[in-house]
Amino acid sequence: ALMNLCVNAVDAMPEGGTLTLRTRNAEPPWIEIQVEDTGEGMPTSVLTKALDPFFTTKGVGKGTGLGLSMVYSTVKAHQGEMEIESEPGWGTRVTLRFPACKAEMVPVEAAPAPPPQRRPEALAVLLVDDDELIRSSIQALLEAMGHEATAVASGEAALERMEAGYAVDVVILDMNMPGLGGAGTLPRLRALNATVPVLLATGRADQAALDLIAAHPQVTLLAKPFTMAQLKGCLEVLRPRP
Repeated sequence: ALMNLCVNAVDAMPEGGTLTLRTRNAEPPWIEIQVEDTGEGMPTSVLTKALDPFFTTKGVGKGTGLGLSMVYSTVKAHQGEMEIESEPGWGTRVTLRFPACKAEMVPVEAAPAPPPQRRPEALAVLLVDDDELIRSSIQALLEAMGHEATAVASGEAALERMEAGYAVDVVILDMNMPGLGGAGTLPRLRALNATVPVLLATGRADQAALDLIAAHPQVTLLAKPFTMAQLKGCLEVLRPRP
């Protein structure tokens, strides 16, 4: 998280500037980490989208738009909070707040804690994407939302998991991948599980993708780049009800 924030800060100061890192004990029960730069800053229109996956103001080939969303996912996974303050010409300050430890460390000889139980409202999500950065970022986002996420790099690997009996509630399937790709994976996936919902992720909603969706039930288009709210909305529809 700190590496991503520092890289963003350096990129925001092309003519030089000051990068400041601070830590402090905040009001109980928080501990704060701040990363502040004296760079270009962000207008409100950019600041409101800064945490969305794939959103970037950098040029082509210079940024994926996943850095801040990965930071946010890391913070949420540790029950923390994240705040961004920025104005054009005045730089940017990112504050990360984490809960302070409330108990002493568990002695080494203590019995191991039982494995965490999956919450009833959580979904088992199989994420299929050949881009390692997208996989790690979206997997972290899914886990921060309270879901159980398993990520694989190809359609072939996804089919192997399902053939081995992996129980899944929803599949996020990238359309454009080497090998089988989304088009070749989806029919085989449907042969293994005729009802599991599939979110077909693609940055090019061409006729091939639309035909694929029309030919198979329970398939929804998830257009890249998608926002965190859009991903959450798709999954909320599929979340089991008590």
